[in-house]
Amino acid sequence: MLAAVFAGAFAFELSFNGVMDRVWDNHNRGRQWKDIRHKYVEGGDEE
Repeated sequence: MLAAVFAGAFAFELSFNGVMDRVWDNHNRGRQWKDIRHKYVEGGDEE
C-alpha cells in the first residue's frame, strides 16, 4: 500500500509539474529568455 501511495504521488507530481510548466510558458510567451535570446546573443545556438 505504501509503495502504491509513493508511486501515485510521484506520478501526480510529474504530471502536475508538466501541466503547470505549459501553463506558465503560455502565459509568459515572448517574455522569457528562451523566447528573446536570439535578440541578444550573436552566433549560433550553443545550448
